[in-house]
Amino acid sequence: MAAWTAEQVALIRAQLERIVAGRVIANAGRMPALLRHLIESELDGAARRLNQTGIAIDVFERGADFDPGVDSIVRVEMGRLRNKLREYYTSEGSADPVVFSIPKGRYAVAVDMRAGNSVTASRAAVPRQELRFCETDDGAVIAYATSGSGYPLLKAANWLSHLEYDYQSPVWSHWWSGLAQRFRLIRYDERGCGLSDWDVADISADAWLRDLAQVADTTTPKKFALLGMSQGVPVAVAYAARFPERVSHLILYGGPLQGALASNETENAERVALLRQLLKVGWAEPSSAFRRVFASLFFPEGSEEQFKWFDDLQRVSCSTENALRFWDVCGRLDALDCASKIRVPTLVMHAEHDALIPFAEARNTAASIPGAQLVSLPSRNHILLEHEPAWSRFLDEVSAFVGGSHPT
Repeated sequence: MAAWTAEQVALIRAQLERIVAGRVIANAGRMPALLRHLIESELDGAARRLNQTGIAIDVFERGADFDPGVDSIVRVEMGRLRNKLREYYTSEGSADPVVFSIPKGRYAVAVDMRAGNSVTASRAAVPRQELRFCETDDGAVIAYATSGSGYPLLKAANWLSHLEYDYQSPVWSHWWSGLAQRFRLIRYDERGCGLSDWDVADISADAWLRDLAQVADTTTPKKFALLGMSQGVPVAVAYAARFPERVSHLILYGGPLQGALASNETENAERVALLRQLLKVGWAEPSSAFRRVFASLFFPEGSEEQFKWFDDLQRVSCSTENALRFWDVCGRLDALDCASKIRVPTLVMHAEHDALIPFAEARNTAASIPGAQLVSLPSRNHILLEHEPAWSRFLDEVSAFVGGSHPT
């Protein structure tokens, strides 16, 4: 049994999600379930106890009278999985940071952390996170993560999140590392995506507000700084307007107060309808062509490695059905009336040439919130990348804004 660190466990589980969402294994019957069972057994320290009977019962729904001498399903499927893993790592997974293999004659998975991989190396700089769960008043189970120490900074959830997967990705890891080195960072996956409940009846603006309120009540008994990004901007504004006594500082980045359909403009409606159709036909496709459109909007200056990780994140973060439900709700979000009621210090930041959300939306947000400060960041990327000056400027502005004045 390997003594896996918390960082390695997060990386291994993220690799598992990447593989089961990939074209090689995703549609291969019970194979994703088999791989999950083997990996979780390894992480739980139970890999040495794996045998044909246990696997047949736990994965393939055989009864307690299973006889491996009569029923060869486990041997056959283990052989298929061994070959599928080889196929995966000689194609789409050739540069992945973690390698899974199944030695012949064994039921346990061998896990190899590739030395020198850029993702593995950067992972060491990310403070450890702790995963927990809470339940909203309508029964939705919400996953949340805490990392770092200091004054609490709660990030309102946004679409395309997976607490474990994006925690060590080249797209997001510098965000969580940078913020957790300065604050006690709290993140969560809202209902319908990531590690939170996917099968939920209510995906709506009100439901997202309840998710935020529940995480806040669970993790921060006193005041906290609230960060809203992208879709999280109107949710954060609505929360700060409804619970002003809970928010000490409001930080808004990269999102509008209103969704694209809230204004009822024909041009916006046509663009939204086109992108929705791309979601509908391409979200679960093995080819990344459809999802590449979205990646190029989020960070047009990204590298191929970042595009690949973001493409995988789209697939593992939620189902096609939930992606469409999210899209429809996002289009109708409207916190314009709430903005005028904000009475907490507010910082609005936005990339000057954001390819996804125009900078004009940030001006509108700052003008709508009494006393809000507006900061423009020199970037074309909706998700700021680690190497660009805009990222360090973002961190400096947040640190200076929250500063040492922390009212309780």
